[in-house]
Amino acid sequence: MRIVIIGGRGNGTVIAATIEDCRKAGQKIECIGFMNDNEKEMNAYPVLGGINQDSWKNLSEDVKFIYALSTVKKAPLRYEMLLDLDIPSDRFATVIHPTAVISDTAVLGNGVVLMPLTVIGPNGKIGNHSQMYAQSFIGHNTTVGEMVFIANNANLGANVLVNTGAHIGSNSSVLENVEIGKFAVIGLGSVVLKSVTDYEKAVGNPARIIGKINQY
Repeated sequence: MRIVIIGGRGNGTVIAATIEDCRKAGQKIECIGFMNDNEKEMNAYPVLGGINQDSWKNLSEDVKFIYALSTVKKAPLRYEMLLDLDIPSDRFATVIHPTAVISDTAVLGNGVVLMPLTVIGPNGKIGNHSQMYAQSFIGHNTTVGEMVFIANNANLGANVLVNTGAHIGSNSSVLENVEIGKFAVIGLGSVVLKSVTDYEKAVGNPARIIGKINQY
């Protein structure tokens, strides 16, 4: 499987490294380049075009994509950019690091990336374009929506619902049966004991609401 990453030197290069780990472990997978509006190359990978419909349509039909444009403050805008590209869902690859542990009853969407040592419990569901970074954990019967960013060492308890575009910060924990609203932000190291509504920012232990992100 040949993959083009839509993004830049931040999350995009981390995903490229994960793809390389998969290749070295024997998976038939490789990153062949990036789509990016500002660079000509990315860690020795070529930039094959800008972030627009013409660029992806000019690539071979066997090429798959990963969407790596994820910025906390601009998450709603980045989600709209993804939709505007109008790439068919089946053209997105799902990348699973060889050290990831996934229950047989878990369900993964298209465009999902699972980094080293991630764990998904029984009946967990991960929506399209969501990413789990190293050593993050999702408990049983937890549902993660589309384009959710789960940072390293984050821990989601059982029966949690995380809605579209939310950001779960590094080393944070979310108690079971809690709901995280769309595009909500959980700050690093936070302990979330109750639900957080759409666009809210929650930080601390226990987590408290400190404001909202801009919707656009």
